[in-house]
Amino acid sequence: MNLLRASLYLCGLVLVGCASSPFETESVGTARDRPQAPGEGPTVTTPPVISGPTPEAEPSVEVPMPLPPPRERPRAPPATLSPASKALVSQAQGQRKRGDLPGAAVSLDRALRIEPNNPLLWIELGRLRMDQGNFPQAEGMGRKALSMSIGDDGTQAQAWQLIGESFRARGRNTQAEEALARARELAPL
Repeated sequence: MNLLRASLYLCGLVLVGCASSPFETESVGTARDRPQAPGEGPTVTTPPVISGPTPEAEPSVEVPMPLPPPRERPRAPPATLSPASKALVSQAQGQRKRGDLPGAAVSLDRALRIEPNNPLLWIELGRLRMDQGNFPQAEGMGRKALSMSIGDDGTQAQAWQLIGESFRARGRNTQAEEALARARELAPL
């Protein structure tokens, strides 16, 4: 019986200890002592204002920090195709002209295995997707080429042109005009 009482007493102490934070201290006169209305959260008090003579201080004037000059975008060399990729792209373009779109896709896939990070290949594949009527995928190819050609204005202009054409083909003329305007900014006529 004493063992049962002792264990119940111990459990009660543990529960009381769990109910309060071990690092919490209370001071007299805190906001916690005052009852709160329903829905009222904790209050923040400001230090009291001391009245009396104060030395005249200079009025502070906030001067905005000057903005740093705009950084010029780093220039990258224009993207080029390796001889093997160039031959495969020429082959794919011939196949597109003859209407062999599946054959052109195979040729471009081979070129992409050679140079997967070449934005020109992604643009060419996007043009093929336009011919196939897969306009959302053509936009995706243009965006991929755009992300790979940072600093190469000519290639980025081609990518924006492809994106704009894919928007226009889907009847999204406002977005098409914005994309085509970006293309013109990067590579003016």
